[in-house]
Amino acid sequence: MKTLDFRIRKLHVNTDADKRLQKRQPSRIYVNEEALIELTGSKDGGRAICIERIHEENPVRREATLWKAPEKLDKTVTQMYDVFRDACGFKLGESVRITALGGGLPDAEEVVLEQMPGVDGSLPEPMAPEDTPGWEVLLAGRLSQIEHVYAGWMIKNMFVRGPERSFIVTSVNGRPTGNARYIDRKTRLVVGTAAPKNDDGEGQINKVSDRKLEITGIKGLDAPLKKLNDLLRVFASGVILKSNFSFPGIVIHGGHGTGKTMLLNSLAKTGWGTVFRIKFKDKLTEIHETFQKAKLQQPSIILIDQLERLIDKERSNRDAVILALCELLDGLAADAVTKGEAPQVLVVATCLDYTSDIPEDLKDPGRFTSEIYIPMPDVEGRREILSSLGLCVQPDQEEELLSHLSASTHAYNGKDLRRLADEACLIGTTRHLSSLSLSASNPNPSPLLSPPPEAEEDEPSPSPAATLIPADYHSALRLVRPSLMHDINLKPPPIHWDDIAGQALVKQSLRRAVRLSLEPPEVLAQFFDRPPKGFLLYGPPGCSKTMAAQAMTTESGLNFFAVKGAELLNMYVGESERAVRRLFQRAREVAPSMIFFDEIDSIAGQRSGFSSSSSKSNGSSGGVNVLTTLLNEMDGFEALHGVVVLAATNRPHALDPALLRPGRFDELIYVSPPDEEARRAIFTKVGAKRKMNDDVDIDKLVRNTEGYSGAEIKGICAAAGVAAYDRFITEGIDGGIQMGDLEQAIKNQKKQITREMIKGFEDWERQFGKV
Repeated sequence: MKTLDFRIRKLHVNTDADKRLQKRQPSRIYVNEEALIELTGSKDGGRAICIERIHEENPVRREATLWKAPEKLDKTVTQMYDVFRDACGFKLGESVRITALGGGLPDAEEVVLEQMPGVDGSLPEPMAPEDTPGWEVLLAGRLSQIEHVYAGWMIKNMFVRGPERSFIVTSVNGRPTGNARYIDRKTRLVVGTAAPKNDDGEGQINKVSDRKLEITGIKGLDAPLKKLNDLLRVFASGVILKSNFSFPGIVIHGGHGTGKTMLLNSLAKTGWGTVFRIKFKDKLTEIHETFQKAKLQQPSIILIDQLERLIDKERSNRDAVILALCELLDGLAADAVTKGEAPQVLVVATCLDYTSDIPEDLKDPGRFTSEIYIPMPDVEGRREILSSLGLCVQPDQEEELLSHLSASTHAYNGKDLRRLADEACLIGTTRHLSSLSLSASNPNPSPLLSPPPEAEEDEPSPSPAATLIPADYHSALRLVRPSLMHDINLKPPPIHWDDIAGQALVKQSLRRAVRLSLEPPEVLAQFFDRPPKGFLLYGPPGCSKTMAAQAMTTESGLNFFAVKGAELLNMYVGESERAVRRLFQRAREVAPSMIFFDEIDSIAGQRSGFSSSSSKSNGSSGGVNVLTTLLNEMDGFEALHGVVVLAATNRPHALDPALLRPGRFDELIYVSPPDEEARRAIFTKVGAKRKMNDDVDIDKLVRNTEGYSGAEIKGICAAAGVAAYDRFITEGIDGGIQMGDLEQAIKNQKKQITREMIKGFEDWERQFGKV
């Protein structure tokens, strides 16, 4: 924004045309053509500007419009009509600063007029309620005679009945500095009583707007909304109990679709002050201009949606943007301390995760230090949201449907619930249109959308097109899934416990883990101070560790989060730690759930000083930071009821010992190579699915595959099947898989599990493991 300084010179109004213009547009400010072009970039007049007294010991600020002077002026001189100058308290010869606000004059949506105190400062006799409409009509008539209305404009000595009354415009569009285009029969008038004059004899029209800064009418967010409104009430009061207090910026954070943007939009609709928005694509100069405009047009609100995108790590000037925000917020705080009152510029931002999205510099006092977390709605919250959406079913069906939907929409956020309601409406409308088509061919159809059976014949039934049935919502529930589960949730293949041969101890431990995650806290309290939540599967490769995790989630129905450890090691510093925190947060929100870390040794290797056999993440600050974050998250298991953490590794000796203590991985479960019974079960199951020759001896195959992993045995069966297929294609022999095929496959399959490897697992198990 461009700014220039001027001295005020007398504007002479001589002609009748000048007098008419002064009456219609009293808030005109005149400068010479050069200054006009420099400030607005155009020769055309009428651009919105802010004019303010330079001397801060007696600040005065007003909005106006800028025009080319009708007479020759020096570039450092400005002129204005006497009526506007007197209303603002500017004096001839005084220095003022003019700042271009950009754009033309806005329309006046609301003008607040208040009765002026008498000369002695006494308030006038209160206006009788029955007189108010008459005064509003009379004032509207006077305002219709002007085109531009500004804060400070006065209407004196008006009379309806009773004493004469005078009025002053104290607010235009919610701003005590405002200036706008009055539109007859469209601009809303609000009439009240002004405050007495201050010690300088001037009316206190620079006070914050009386419009209430409060958000109401939002269902399902009671706790965060109360915290936000408490902060807004402190801000709007202007009361400071500590001399160096600086009101902080507010950050609203939470998952996608939880209502952050809705709260920003609701804040903008309060009408408390001028609303400015900073978008994530805004340039650095635009950010500076927005803050400057907000300071000039107080009271004002600056809204920053998706702050994490504004300061994204891929942004080339990210550091400069962060520094600018710090300095701009500090400037607001300094102004507040200087004036001894709360600032009249409110800054509210949103992000996904306050902990990881907001840099430490922006969390310093006076910056973004007030944070409000929007959690996923619980059962009652979902019920309130659904109720506010209007289910549009018969009254006697609504309560039961609300109870069913609120209980069946675990992990749904507010946006998901809206999608659910919309989908049900589409389903109901489609069904209704189908019924109309049937009605055209059937004179006596049975209506799909009908009034309750107990309705009397002479009572008007509801319009079928406006009525849904519970089945519409049940169908929608199958189609609309919670968005929280869309990106990192992986649906495992449908593996069942019966698909895993042997491993009875592993199955028993994991089934118990599922039961523990589903038990109510009061039941668990009878047996545990802290029930086990972390389970580590370790053993040679190919022995069904990953299959066990898949079977666990298939059989339990838990929400399943699966991630390979190496996938968390991001190229950007801090992203991996954020991914871990976000993973645990989302698991809490959609509990009962399970987090499965495959190849956990890649992110949980030993830190230097423990052992020489560290994982390859050893020595990497990124790997150490991820491990530290993982340890911290797992320490919070007592608040994670319903969340199971399962991990698998082929290299348990590479894990950091801190991860293995109780409270993190409580149970260390050895998944051994399949024993004789398990190998027999694998060969038998394969044989049941494929064509086997009568010469196949399963007992001999079991003896010949001792020490092989389950994956290797399946590979042997697959290789034997290839040999049988090739024989069928080349020789036309359809004898199925023969014993010779299997024996040859065993010879060709190199056994990866060595005696030394098994001994290493046994030694580690004696040191750390539990059986």
